[in-house]
Amino acid sequence: MQGCHSLPVQAALGLLLTLGLVSIAQADNGISTTISGFGTVGGTMTSDGNYAYIHDPTEFTGATHQFDLGLESRIGVQAIVDFGSGFSVTVQELARQRESEKFDLGTEWAFLQYSPDADWKFRLGRVALATFLFSDSREVGYAAPWFRAPNELYGSEVLQYLDGAEGLWHHNFGSVGLGLCGSYGNTRGNYQAQVGTATEVLEFNVKTAYNAAATLQFGDFLFRIAQTEFAIPETLLLSSTLSVFYTFKDTFDSAAVQYDNGKAIVLSEYAKRSENKAPVIDMQLEATSEWYGAGGWRFGKLTPMVMYGKFETHPSFLYREASYGTWSAILRYDVVRNLALKAQVSRPEAANESYWVISNPTSNERVNVYSAGADFVF
Repeated sequence: MQGCHSLPVQAALGLLLTLGLVSIAQADNGISTTISGFGTVGGTMTSDGNYAYIHDPTEFTGATHQFDLGLESRIGVQAIVDFGSGFSVTVQELARQRESEKFDLGTEWAFLQYSPDADWKFRLGRVALATFLFSDSREVGYAAPWFRAPNELYGSEVLQYLDGAEGLWHHNFGSVGLGLCGSYGNTRGNYQAQVGTATEVLEFNVKTAYNAAATLQFGDFLFRIAQTEFAIPETLLLSSTLSVFYTFKDTFDSAAVQYDNGKAIVLSEYAKRSENKAPVIDMQLEATSEWYGAGGWRFGKLTPMVMYGKFETHPSFLYREASYGTWSAILRYDVVRNLALKAQVSRPEAANESYWVISNPTSNERVNVYSAGADFVF
């Protein structure tokens, strides 16, 4: 496995053992502990070694024409300690490739929850940023129909958690289920941006962020809308002697629909990024819209699926107007309960920067991305 170290696995196993001992020691006190896990073992390669595939800009190195196991493989462990009376603590640790080639163990979730009744949940700490349909299970490959999420959408907003507070409400009105979610806090991270034919690592520090989402479920249908906004202090370098400081506000609106009757599965998501105009240049730094549609049919344990994704850039300071489309074919085989084998082939354009460490905006070439592996939960 490229760049894989045993430390994260040892840490995950240590966490399992530690939490298990706590559970046994405190079981008589009415405190219960639930431990679960998930992971993926698999890899990706491209048909052209000149292009390195990545899921999103937080990955600084990608898979090329040699089968790369490090990019796709990951393992996570989640523990829930229930203290009774509605109070609980949830912690999720995940080992995966972050930024460079080596694996890092990171805390995805770590929050105190209070549930006064079956409808309400209040959380304080590190919570999932519910931007997309699969945000809560973004790293849990087994829960998704694909092996790789569509880059067009899931690579466009890379932040996955907030340090702050979250409130959730869900209630069933007969056959209709309605859910509301709101979160507020801050977050930070690094991403790699393409500058001409080179790359540059940028750090962003989101001082304030919020997310609001609503879901409606009726029978086999699920509908979802969400809005996420970030406020980021930004210094815009206009020249070697002139810079402008302002608060950069990035708004991400998204909508999703899913139909799943146990045989047929159809889903689609759409998102649009809008920003406040930067001073002096009087325009947005970037403006994009993205969507995908996917459909498949379950033949017993076998589920073939096709997917089409669209990534569009609109006139802005960083982008010219362009449109890119990608077809993907996906095959899933559920070997046994909690274990699924998957294969996926995609044909993005070399100019589509949502797929590559360094794209080629002057090329009309399409590059195949081949992926295969196993998703599991335990």
